[in-house]
Amino acid sequence: METKVQPLTKSEEEMMDLFWSSESPLTSVDIVNMKVRETWGNGLVHNIIRSLVKKGVLVECGLEHYNTQYARKLRPAMTKEEYTAKLMISKMGKDSSVSRLMVALAKEQDDNENLIDELEEIIQQLREEEK
Repeated sequence: METKVQPLTKSEEEMMDLFWSSESPLTSVDIVNMKVRETWGNGLVHNIIRSLVKKGVLVECGLEHYNTQYARKLRPAMTKEEYTAKLMISKMGKDSSVSRLMVALAKEQDDNENLIDELEEIIQQLREEEK
């Protein structure tokens, strides 16, 4: 299982939040038009997108026609939870245990009963996938 991911800069993370919250793929034109930040002009948006594609967190999934040009449609290569998990695991040392990390995360939850139910479902799914 490949877990290496590179940390995102603040701007990259902010842009990824747009992709993660979007129901459909986005283009650079969409992001510029959202005016998330006044400083996010066309050039900067393209640079951030290029970096996110290089880091493997965004993937191209088509083209969209705008006036006389085409813009790449992009979508996340993984969910925010998957990215966060991969980042945490990549920061752990060789001797660290993923199960201990999961226990530490579980202790941060307030609703233990609901968490236990969700974990039991996940365990059942993992067992079925192993068969």
